[in-house]
This record gives sequence, C-alpha cells and structure tokens, in this order.
Amino acid sequence: MKNGLYFVISLLLLTSCGAIKYNCADLESIEKIPTETLIKTSDSISKLWNLAWKEKEEMEKIGLTVDYSFVNPVYFEQNCNSTTELKEAYHIISTMIKYRMIKVRIVGNSDSVEIENKPKLSLERAEFIKAIFMKNGVEKNRIEILDAKFDRPNGPKLKNGNKENRRVDFEIIAD
Repeated sequence: MKNGLYFVISLLLLTSCGAIKYNCADLESIEKIPTETLIKTSDSISKLWNLAWKEKEEMEKIGLTVDYSFVNPVYFEQNCNSTTELKEAYHIISTMIKYRMIKVRIVGNSDSVEIENKPKLSLERAEFIKAIFMKNGVEKNRIEILDAKFDRPNGPKLKNGNKENRRVDFEIIAD
C-alpha cells in the first residue's frame, strides 16, 4: 500500500510542472488586487518615473546618455507556465488602470532546453500573464501577445537552460 501511495505522489509531481513541482501557480489561486491599491501604486510609480526623466534630461544636457528601464520581466521556473512572482506585472497593470490610453504587448520567452521539450511554453506564459491583467481589470483589447520562443535570449544558452530566458517581457504601447 505504501509503495502505491509513493507512486501516485511521484506521478503527481512529475506531471504537475515538468519533472518537478516548482513555483507554478494556479490562476484561480491568484487573487485580484483591489483597484484602489493599484491606483495608489500607479501614483507612486508615476512620481518615480517623473523624477527619473528629469534626471535623464539634466544628464543629457551635459552630454551623458542614460537609459532607464522601469519595465522588468516576470521570471518563471523551468517548465512552468505560471508563477506567483507577479510584482512587475502589477506595476504595469496599475499604470494601465490609471492611464486608459496605454496598451501592452506581453512577450513570452523560453530557455533553450524548454523550447525543445515544450515548444508552446513561452506562449502559455504570455497567456497566463494576460489572464492576470484581465483578472485585474485591464480590457482584452489593450493587450497583445507575442510568442518569442527562444528568439530573444537575455542570457547565454546553457546546458540546463537559463532563468534569464524563462520570462515574460512587457512592451508599452501608447496610442
């Protein structure tokens, strides 16, 4: 009886998210953030962006080029199409809630190992993040998806894959 139970548990772990259960998440388990909280977050982010742009303009006046990136990727564990680490996604969602003219392109990526074994994983990641956006009040027509697969690596191709490449990137589109 014990061996049968161990077999069932092992089988569940193997089929849940690739070979091992990582930081994968079930969409239903991720709660919607209250709109008021998202708007407060957007206000804080806007203040930071404004300060950074003023600093950038001052530096450019003296001939220095500064590149600020406020839109960071959401990273995934290997073989997972979902995650609970959504801080970066919520920053963009909050801005989109406040500023209705903004659209986003969600770009799904995989590492070199995943793309061979699970060619649709990068698309599934982008779709998962899109569902999070919609769950938090961003309209479907303001979200585009691009499946980049392994065409846009951030890090080197490694034998066991590379976490820098297991991500979803965001591209802000303003009308």
